[in-house]
Amino acid sequence: MKKLYSVLVITAMGVFIFIYLNSSFYQNGNNEESIVKTIQSLDLFENSSIEIIDIKDVGEERVVAFLSNNTPAYSHFEKDKYGNYDWKSAEKKEGTLAHFLITLSQDMGDGYPNLIYLTITTQDNEISKMELGANEYVFVEAFDLNRNSATWTELPKEKEIAIEHKYYDIDGNLIENE
Repeated sequence: MKKLYSVLVITAMGVFIFIYLNSSFYQNGNNEESIVKTIQSLDLFENSSIEIIDIKDVGEERVVAFLSNNTPAYSHFEKDKYGNYDWKSAEKKEGTLAHFLITLSQDMGDGYPNLIYLTITTQDNEISKMELGANEYVFVEAFDLNRNSATWTELPKEKEIAIEHKYYDIDGNLIENE
């Protein structure tokens, strides 16, 4: 009887551990498969097709650029004490070119936020170049036409940042200035 009890306890513990470990591997941002499952578990992206464009790791954080039903979106993960990437936030925007200002948790000890400016383009985008103005800094980003892409720009560490865009077509003509 004591052996049977021990076997049942060990089996129950084994099942519990298997279920716990199996679920924790999929509800996080540790790999592409679990990232897609985590994103699709969010109300914002339920029943969406997800195409991961790029994954960027910055310190203990991971940012995933993707398309949700051909709409630009991103998801932000942060590493927990066990080394798993836990979901933190997500956002999507309409259009063939979309910008996301992402504040990372780490401020690098200087008191200013660590900001990444993510630009996602779809294959239908007709803008081939962008000038991104951030205060007195200008970043020039080129986009490949007819393909989905993600461009990451690390913004300067300043108390306040004013952002301006200039967009150009494939011939170098100014399309829009905002």
